Amino acid sequence: MPARRRRTASLALVVVTGVLVFATTLAGYVRLALVDADGFANRATATLRDPSVRALIAERVTDELVLANRSELLAARPLIIGAISGIAGGDTFAALFHRASLDVHRAVFDRDQDTITLTLVDVGTIAAEALQQVRPQIAREIERTGNVSVVSRDVSSVAADAARVGDKVRFLALVLLGLTVAAAAAALVVSADRRMTVSHLGLAAVAAGVLVVVAYTIGRLVVLASLPDPEEREAGAAVWDGFLGDLRKLGWVVAGSGAVLAAASASVIHPDLIDEPVRRAWRILTTHPSNPWLRGLRAVGLVVAGALVVAEPTTALHLVATVAGVLLIQEGAETLLRLIYRPQPPQPEGAEEAPEPQAHRRERRRRIAVAGAAAAVVAAGATVFLVSGGIDEPRAAARGCNGSEALCDRRLDEVVLPATHNAMSVPLAGWFSAEQEAPIADQLEDGVRGLLIDTHYADRLPNGRHRTVFGSNAKLKQAVEQGELSERSVQAALRLRDRLGFRGEGERGMYLCHTFCELGATELEGVLEDIHDFLVTHPTEVLVVVNQDYLTPEDFVEAVRDADLERYVFRGPGEDGEFPTLREMIDSDQRLVLLAENEAGAAPWYRLAYEDLVMETPYTFTSVSALTSRATLAGTCRPNRGPEEAPLFLVNHWVSTDPIPKKSDAARVNAYGPLLRRARECERVRGHLPNLLAVNFYREGDLFRVVDTLNGIEH
Repeated sequence: MPARRRRTASLALVVVTGVLVFATTLAGYVRLALVDADGFANRATATLRDPSVRALIAERVTDELVLANRSELLAARPLIIGAISGIAGGDTFAALFHRASLDVHRAVFDRDQDTITLTLVDVGTIAAEALQQVRPQIAREIERTGNVSVVSRDVSSVAADAARVGDKVRFLALVLLGLTVAAAAAALVVSADRRMTVSHLGLAAVAAGVLVVVAYTIGRLVVLASLPDPEEREAGAAVWDGFLGDLRKLGWVVAGSGAVLAAASASVIHPDLIDEPVRRAWRILTTHPSNPWLRGLRAVGLVVAGALVVAEPTTALHLVATVAGVLLIQEGAETLLRLIYRPQPPQPEGAEEAPEPQAHRRERRRRIAVAGAAAAVVAAGATVFLVSGGIDEPRAAARGCNGSEALCDRRLDEVVLPATHNAMSVPLAGWFSAEQEAPIADQLEDGVRGLLIDTHYADRLPNGRHRTVFGSNAKLKQAVEQGELSERSVQAALRLRDRLGFRGEGERGMYLCHTFCELGATELEGVLEDIHDFLVTHPTEVLVVVNQDYLTPEDFVEAVRDADLERYVFRGPGEDGEFPTLREMIDSDQRLVLLAENEAGAAPWYRLAYEDLVMETPYTFTSVSALTSRATLAGTCRPNRGPEEAPLFLVNHWVSTDPIPKKSDAARVNAYGPLLRRARECERVRGHLPNLLAVNFYREGDLFRVVDTLNGIEH
């Protein structure tokens, strides 16, 4: 092929390479930031850091809350806006927003919907928590507001089709990258001067990177101009920057890398490779062309540029700064590289030339040094870009799982949860004795993630007392056998039932009681609402509840649904029988495992604990030494209920001293050494990590520190 044709073909391939670099940069970024569900949701959530976005969302949410409740809340609108704007920057609200953003993404890419709605679930509960201290009455009004639609938009069929096509070509960036490499290689193969072609390829990358920045800047200008409201425009700018801000940085990296590549080649060829084209471009801009068409085109370009400077001086400054910055990078890099390598000047006539092999070796080493230095500069720029965030999506708020990022990749059966035995038995009014220090809501706030509860029917009598409804003597016998009560306590409770204060008609309800509601009762409805509120306000926590049930499955499931808890209930292990990881449970929002001891059903997620899911140790120990003596530890870990191959292992660890449980006993058996020693022994005997470590008086001793140790979490 003649040299002229080779140069023409090489230049054409260089242009194609530049176009492909531009397309590859855009496609790769769009794939990571928009098509990828997690990338999209994380970037959407990151926009909440901007005050204007929080303020706009607070107004939308407040208006929905006010409209959904009584009109007198209208006077409290500024207060509600302020409270919601404050919590919008927190982890809890961010987790709700993240989940809503994922749903929007699925609506377009997975469900082919042409209408998208950003809906925040249970936002009323979170807003009520923020208002509880300043205006508790308002908090009660809005607490049960369920879902709030912040944004609802119809997307055109073209936009929806484009999104779905984008989803189907997730590997487009890889294809374009391969074509880019192929085009660049072809340009070098057909080139008559490969050093010059390398420099041209660098210039093509510079042009591609600058075009990316220009496209970003103009796109931002056009989109914001379509928003007439100043507040919406300010929030829109934050959203645009949140999703596409890193694209501008990526354009800079591409342009800068191309400038260094061109500088490296220029330092080997001649210094006018960049300077001369720049001077030529300046002459074109400042000289009137003789051709009328070119003169008119130049005039239009100058008018558009002037209008841009007047209308958007900041945007114009960004564009000028981008071009100037790339030129400065090229000039500086070329100067530095010329310190490493300078072409040998021609030898004067009569001068003695260096031996040919030695000169070639020196020349080769210098060129290698130039290439290495250029590669190091490009690598350093790329490293800075990636370390500063790069095109990796921002991390969503509250990314830990049950308090630790280390637990996220573990399955539920690979994690230890702190649990409370008879979690409802607390020092509240009407309770005869207690086995825990604080109500269930406080237990959850303190870090308890496993609840062992008892549920019963009881009649609430006019005098406020409760009378247990067993239904039959068989049910009574079963409750007594499972309740760990001494014969003396059972007889005392039965005598109490026969007294005058426990006779007469009452209102039937469902309660948490320890065998006999006469000795203490807490409404099931209130406890389920506490669990609901905790799950809403702690979106990265997984709970397990084992219910010693004397309610029909139908009634218990209905109570769960009435508390709006079913959306959080874990549906069960997969087809392979394995539990998902905590992260998978959190991402799917199936964070509440509900199990029954006696009778399950009425919903597929309400399953028997000891049929195939849970195995346990014995639970009746009458002395501290039984749980602390090394000689007896192995015996305390022997199988009790549940099959030995069950995936979850419950270790029961408390001293039964009915009728009065002793905190002093709990302090001794819950101490770090004894509790950890028994947990390790049970793990050895049963060949399974304890998943639920259940104690009495959980605040005594070191339950949470032992759980962290078993989970391998260091503080």
